[in-house]
Amino acid sequence: MQRKTMLMVGCLIQSLVLALPRVSLAQSTLQLPSGDADYRELQQEERSGPCERCGVVFAIRTLTGEGQGRRDPAAAARRDLGAPDAHMVTAPIVGTGSAVKDDRKARAPVHRYELTIRYEDGGFAFIEQSDQPAVRKGDRVRVVDGRVELRND
Repeated sequence: MQRKTMLMVGCLIQSLVLALPRVSLAQSTLQLPSGDADYRELQQEERSGPCERCGVVFAIRTLTGEGQGRRDPAAAARRDLGAPDAHMVTAPIVGTGSAVKDDRKARAPVHRYELTIRYEDGGFAFIEQSDQPAVRKGDRVRVVDGRVELRND
């Protein structure tokens, strides 16, 4: 009896599936933008929707720190004081001028910029970047991939 019921349910489901029209989930024809007007229309549609990561530049701070520098070249020449040859010291003679110059460049101050963004939903974000920002306090911006971009609308 139970097997008969299962067969009947299976036949019913199969007939319903065949009776329903086929639904296509993909576009029947691919439509690509063909000119500048189409691209502008697509960009306008993108801008007209809600922007989740849009806001206003609340503050910009410049952070200055010392560069990473290079590892100490004299560390390779240091010896264990308890070793029998501890009295021997090596010193580089050739090429020291460029090594000093390179070290000064590596230790030069590094500037970073921390931008505080107040989103339209009331939240805040702190974005840090190494290049000088192209925005100022009060500018309307959009955050894309951790970078701050000026909004055009």
